[in-house]
Amino acid sequence: MSSVAVPRVSIVIITYNSNATLPRVLDCLAAQTFRDFDVILIDNNSRERPGPLIGNRPFPVSYMEKTDNLGFAGGMNVGLAACRTPFLAALNPDAFPEPTWLEVLVSAADRYPDIAAFGSLQVSADNDAVIDGFGDHYLLSGQAWRGRMLPPAPEAFGAPEYCFGVCAAAALYRSTPLRDIGGFDERYFCFYEDVDVAFRLRLAGHQCAVIRAAVVRHVGGASFTGLSDFAERLIARNEWWTLIKNIPLPDLLIAIPAYLAVQLVSIWRGHHPARVEGLREAMRRTGEFWASRAAIQRTRAISPRHMRRWMTFDPRLFLKRASPTGPAPGSATGSNS
Repeated sequence: MSSVAVPRVSIVIITYNSNATLPRVLDCLAAQTFRDFDVILIDNNSRERPGPLIGNRPFPVSYMEKTDNLGFAGGMNVGLAACRTPFLAALNPDAFPEPTWLEVLVSAADRYPDIAAFGSLQVSADNDAVIDGFGDHYLLSGQAWRGRMLPPAPEAFGAPEYCFGVCAAAALYRSTPLRDIGGFDERYFCFYEDVDVAFRLRLAGHQCAVIRAAVVRHVGGASFTGLSDFAERLIARNEWWTLIKNIPLPDLLIAIPAYLAVQLVSIWRGHHPARVEGLREAMRRTGEFWASRAAIQRTRAISPRHMRRWMTFDPRLFLKRASPTGPAPGSATGSNS
């Protein structure tokens, strides 16, 4: 009996009413210069299922239909469970990769074994000059953002630019570290779930970086004109959960009052009922996430000082949506004190 070779990468796509953009994504994958991949396509109970759009593709596709909407986090965990490859690439159904996208990411992964998560340069699908995202970045008061400004380019093509974390709209993860930290937290549903993953990877001693030469065109980000009540509620809720779970104790004593001050100002200025609802749910379940925190902090492999290096205390960077990336850091391990 002949065995079927396992590819190096599984590309996981989570769809939910995504039929307008999915065919273009699949066409972009068919044009990839790196061919050693398969696709795991998971549909979160769309009104119109995307199965008929798969057609005859020049790569293997595993297609799963869910009877409930698992959210992005739940869908990614289904994909992670089905993944048998060394690398898992997360790709949104409205993110269109350039032909060399996967080749550049895999090449970087081969050269930099200390990095567990590789992000892409996301530009607007409508305008290449508009940066939709360059790394995920984290303010100590609990706010995360995608960078919308490009720092000076590294001298070497494809060199990593280290940062707090990567946006899962178009990212390459090493499968083993992602499994070791427990995958995505399904309680988040969506929003901040990739920020939480980046936190837990870093606390486990891994690195995250963006690769400027890995380019995708994203429909979402830059052209998004406002937040729905659903998004507003989940963002407020998940911000708190991420902070409570992950920030080491010395900085948590600063982060909690800073977070609460930001929320009070936000409510006073805009009085978003959905944000208030999200905050109420967040606070009601604080004990549950404090329990999750105990396990994360007990097993972390880096010191609070090292984790502090990847967060920012400067709110101006958040307001400008800057991209505070840096060169290769020193050792990722240290005392847990």
